[in-house]
Amino acid sequence: MFFELTGYKGQSPSRYCRLRIVLSCCLVMTAAQCSWSQESNSPVGNQLTQADFYRPDEIQTIELKVAEQDMQRLLAALPDRIYVPASFRWRDISIPNVGIRFKGNSSSAPQQKHKRSFLIKFDEYTEDQRFLGLRRTSLDNGVQFGSVFSEPIITEILAKNGIKAHRCNYAKLLVNGKNHGVYVNVERIDETFIQRNFPGENGLLFKVDEGGPASNLQFISDDPAIYQKAFEPQSKASKMGQQKLVDFIRMINQSNDNEIAANLESQMELDDFISVTAIMLFSGAFDQLTGWNPHNYYLYRDGTNDRWRYLPWDLDVGFCESAFGQIQVLSDWNAAWPAAGQMPNPLLNRIVNNAGLLKRYRERARIILEKSFEPEALCATLDKKYSLIKTELAADPFPHRRVTNPEDKTYDDIVASMKRFFRKRYASAVQQLENPGQRPKMTRQPMGPPPQLVEKIQRIQRGAERLQTNGKDVGPLMKIMQQVGPMLQKGEFAKAEKLVDEALKLIEE
Repeated sequence: MFFELTGYKGQSPSRYCRLRIVLSCCLVMTAAQCSWSQESNSPVGNQLTQADFYRPDEIQTIELKVAEQDMQRLLAALPDRIYVPASFRWRDISIPNVGIRFKGNSSSAPQQKHKRSFLIKFDEYTEDQRFLGLRRTSLDNGVQFGSVFSEPIITEILAKNGIKAHRCNYAKLLVNGKNHGVYVNVERIDETFIQRNFPGENGLLFKVDEGGPASNLQFISDDPAIYQKAFEPQSKASKMGQQKLVDFIRMINQSNDNEIAANLESQMELDDFISVTAIMLFSGAFDQLTGWNPHNYYLYRDGTNDRWRYLPWDLDVGFCESAFGQIQVLSDWNAAWPAAGQMPNPLLNRIVNNAGLLKRYRERARIILEKSFEPEALCATLDKKYSLIKTELAADPFPHRRVTNPEDKTYDDIVASMKRFFRKRYASAVQQLENPGQRPKMTRQPMGPPPQLVEKIQRIQRGAERLQTNGKDVGPLMKIMQQVGPMLQKGEFAKAEKLVDEALKLIEE
């Protein structure tokens, strides 16, 4: 039984399973760009490549030209983020008609004074237009907890540990010829990224941006529509494959204890997820599924081997002991218990509650800690990145501080603060992994629908299926449940539960 919780027709899972749509990624270059070989992912002759654009040891210079009236349109639309036309230039490559918009919540507050992030979309106005094969790139302001240093360091650590991660480096941005400061130049996770890293057919890509019902992978209902706010399909194939996502979430939540390890092993890249969990924990990147606020990640189902991958993104949050003055990363996040001290997390809970999987996590975490988080090595990495951009940062016209940590008033302060975090995090992680002790109690209030509400919705679904099997009218029940979905999407859980209680009375009659 599939309720029309958001006004869309529920459809049988068998229909979704039969549909297989090829996720294609055709790299078509315009005359303004270099010739490109999709098969080798390299340019013809000695021309420039994506690798040149994302070289980590070199500051890129990106120029944007935007008409004044279009810049005013960008600002007037806030907090909505709209595209306007602009011209783009990098080295000798010029593209006269790209789309740009502000990117991210911090760049969407109309009154904020720090630099705004930008998303550049090369095919916004010309469908097959690419830049070195790229559809999009983003320029992140780097004013959050880890400043401009967090994302480059974390993505390097991910790559060194065999995780497929987006690339990033530094870029100086010129807007209409004026210095707009230093940005983190970040590769987008989109069809181009997928084709480069996971070539094949029938892939499904879902983006979890601001969260929503089930963004923590909590199973709520068999109806795919209820998951649409949290999991944004990134292609036509993904829209048609939403039932596979629901089946994956159901498996995580409902597998028997003696089956969960084998099920996770067969349906997802479990070793990669365990590694990512450890890396996010050691770096203090709490804005993830593996952290306190389950968002800023992608799920990708590889159609070649029918396995799911967790892809983290937006990693500017990291290497900070105190977040928002509320989240105490070091004291709240125990390295030996990755699902403790945070929001309910069904996937991490299954790992923590399974002795074999928990042992596997801890063994992998110890390796990663020594390989990638030894504090003096991390300090040297940070110094190298700071040295690379120090001159450009000095000329940055925007305030030289982390917006989220105003006590760090200069980049020297930021670097010193991050080094203190490196040393404290490593010391506490070593101690916690050597002596795990008892699992800490949860310290924060749950997000998403309360467990009792989810349980009631599932009871209604089972009861409705029973009524339908017996040939009874479920119209009144459906009418009530159609109102529940929008309330869940808005977080109006108390209102939703009142309606659900009414629907339960119909089931019990």
